[in-house]
Amino acid sequence: MKSTKRIIITTVICAGIAALAYYAWMFSFYQFETNDFSTSIEKIMSFDYLATLVPLFIIAGLAAAGIIHVVILRRALAKTDKKHSHFADVRTGRQKGAAPKQRPVLFMILRWIAMIAFSFIMIWGGLIFGMKMSSLSIPVLSCPWNTEQMTESSCYYLSHLNELFELPWQSILVFLASTIGFIILLGRAICGFLCPIGLIQDIMDKIRRKTKTEGIKMNEKMYGAAAPVRWFMVLVFTGLCFAGGNFCNFCPAVAVSPILAGMSTSLYVSGFLMILVLMGGFFKRRAFCMVCPLGTIMGFFHKISLFRIKKDTQSCTECGACYEACPMGIKMIYTEREKVNVTSANCIMCGECIRCCPEDKALFMTCAGIKLYTSSRKTIMSGYKPDKTGRYER
Repeated sequence: MKSTKRIIITTVICAGIAALAYYAWMFSFYQFETNDFSTSIEKIMSFDYLATLVPLFIIAGLAAAGIIHVVILRRALAKTDKKHSHFADVRTGRQKGAAPKQRPVLFMILRWIAMIAFSFIMIWGGLIFGMKMSSLSIPVLSCPWNTEQMTESSCYYLSHLNELFELPWQSILVFLASTIGFIILLGRAICGFLCPIGLIQDIMDKIRRKTKTEGIKMNEKMYGAAAPVRWFMVLVFTGLCFAGGNFCNFCPAVAVSPILAGMSTSLYVSGFLMILVLMGGFFKRRAFCMVCPLGTIMGFFHKISLFRIKKDTQSCTECGACYEACPMGIKMIYTEREKVNVTSANCIMCGECIRCCPEDKALFMTCAGIKLYTSSRKTIMSGYKPDKTGRYER
């Protein structure tokens, strides 16, 4: 009975996504009278630039209002439900027994620098540096409507296969070679290090933690329920064009990259979905990544990617800290007791599992066999200080 109910719910959700995708052009969120796809340094430095940012301000404001509304409702529930209130305190770190803050990890610092720098280059790079590599494609959700980016994003042709097949065969080969090449070289490390939408979601998660707001606690059933939606999104992403639809009309990236680059871009369902991405990223880290079609496609190649998450099964104590820290809910990373390579198709290489692992060298990340980041007990204990008796306290 439960499985039948799950199938019905999944079918309804998928049917809703399909209808939303097909009729996205009918639901305009914000519409300019004339689309302006040209920009310049002078334009960005002028007051006209603020006019192009209006949709983004509206999206941010509505997302903030939605988040505040949800927080108020949850706090009202906590006042009437003592058990709920207790768990809220534990998760947000308000209790005295909460774990102390660790010292900054070099790997995480470099990851944030890479995300910020790459997002900056993908949005304003072509405009500032004056160079384009339009023959190359990088599989990152940097909106193809942004004509000022340094490189094309492969998401457009992957979601418009009918147009890809109309290109000269030389162009098709260059597209496939550059796209597959980057996927093999980086795998889903692209999601963890380079994706602008990933950066936005991580920023929302940071805001939640700074405000000590309770997030959404996911369980295996919830992660399992997201799987059919993820695969259906891949089907919509790659096949919608053959049904006469346009994936760009409800892709949330349209509401970010071109607008920030100074382009007057009309938004349709994409504007509404960007609000959900911001709200989802606030309450659940990397919520959109769980159903992102481009990320799922990159995950197909995880076995030949140069990046790996590996595990010393002898050092692992099966504490489950890695699973609790993983934003993608990958359980095999701590249940695996035989294989060294525990890289999953859903792994975005964010390194959170390694950062939270309390055992020396139990988990580590490699690139082409070279260790980049290793779990460390010393790092875990860096938030504690020994007292006079030698015991560690906060």
